[in-house]
Amino acid sequence: MRHFRASRRWRPQTAGACIATAAILAAATGASLSVAATASAKGKSSRAPLVVWYDAARAAFVAEYKKTHPHQNIKWVLFSGDSNGDGTLQSKFALYNRVGWKPGVAPDVVFDEENYEAGWLGEQPFNDLLNLKPYLSKKVWSKDEGLGDCLINGKLLCLRNDNAANVLWVNTKLWSQFFPGQSPPTTWQQYAADGRSLVKNHSGYYIGEFGQPWDAETYLWGNECPINEAIGKQKVLVNPGSKNCTTIANLIDSALPAFTHDGPFTSAWVKDSTAQHMVMDIGAIWQGTAIYPSGASSEGPGTNVMEAYPPPVATNGAHVTGSIGGGLWMVSSHTKQPKAAVALVKYMDTSPKIQENTAITSGLPAYSPDQNGWLKSLHGVFANPNATIAAIKKAASEIWTGWSPVPWSVESIFGNTVTPGLLGGGTFSSALTTLAGNIKAAAQSAGWSVKS
Repeated sequence: MRHFRASRRWRPQTAGACIATAAILAAATGASLSVAATASAKGKSSRAPLVVWYDAARAAFVAEYKKTHPHQNIKWVLFSGDSNGDGTLQSKFALYNRVGWKPGVAPDVVFDEENYEAGWLGEQPFNDLLNLKPYLSKKVWSKDEGLGDCLINGKLLCLRNDNAANVLWVNTKLWSQFFPGQSPPTTWQQYAADGRSLVKNHSGYYIGEFGQPWDAETYLWGNECPINEAIGKQKVLVNPGSKNCTTIANLIDSALPAFTHDGPFTSAWVKDSTAQHMVMDIGAIWQGTAIYPSGASSEGPGTNVMEAYPPPVATNGAHVTGSIGGGLWMVSSHTKQPKAAVALVKYMDTSPKIQENTAITSGLPAYSPDQNGWLKSLHGVFANPNATIAAIKKAASEIWTGWSPVPWSVESIFGNTVTPGLLGGGTFSSALTTLAGNIKAAAQSAGWSVKS
């Protein structure tokens, strides 16, 4: 869950150093971000409180933790995450590295929406993340799926909150109305063809959204496009001319009028009832319980009319999918309370009270022992829960590993490169070269070598 992304919004990467500094100073002085310090009921400890930064989507996690750990001395600080790679977290960590990591002020634990950032914040020039291996049994962390984002140079720099593989979400009512007797698409070619048919016969309805920063993780990642593939230590492959890249771009362009540019966390999505006109959409597992509309179904009133199907097979025939979000629990290497901080992260990431409850977490737990409980809870949530569960299980094991966690944000680059072009009437194909050029520049700026 970026994870879950209901709090996500795209902000162009224009925040100046003075803004970032002001944000840190506000947090440091206990300004509006600080929610409350839950001091021990037996008297305040002489030790500084454990400082935990969390995003709005983790508010239910915090509430459950407070209920089960009422006497812990913790200062909870509401933090936006690093929405779509806007650089906020890097700016804050960089400032603390200059002014000092003061206990009770600087964070001990951070939840971050961006999966690439453990590799950034845990390595040079930051070195700000604690290696969790000495504090966690391998029996625990080895059951955390998606650890490619966290196991970096032999160190375990985070725990992943949930498995955010992409699936094909289909509004079963609209689908049967517009495509009677036809099965949902199983390939990208069929997906685009259905979009062209929808434009021709049912204007005003959509096969998804395209133009939001995370769409690179849906369409490029889901077609094995090698535009962000680590191929060695600090070496990345950026090849927009690959057939896997150009084919998916051309297919999207062929059905572009069938996509809305409004993302699910924009005001237009709600104002224009976009969700009610979404016939299908490629999206993360968590999106099924977080953003899609509900309506009467065989499961009863209020049950989600969306149903999950396996994601389209890549144009090269590979059974792969991308991933949007999931989020990371990280511990500062500067914490004076490493055991307490790691224990909190372990609870948030593995506790069945949190991770098996769809009312608290909308995503499939990354911690595999909690997955069956969460999947069972989907009964009563979806019109066809058994089919949805089967599709989720399939997608969760098919995330393409060639899309790599790197110390730059492809989302931010996509949002600043592709999105403006689309809004100006351009095509995805025409933006690919520029997108790749900006990724190359970001890689080289981070000290990586680039292979085209």
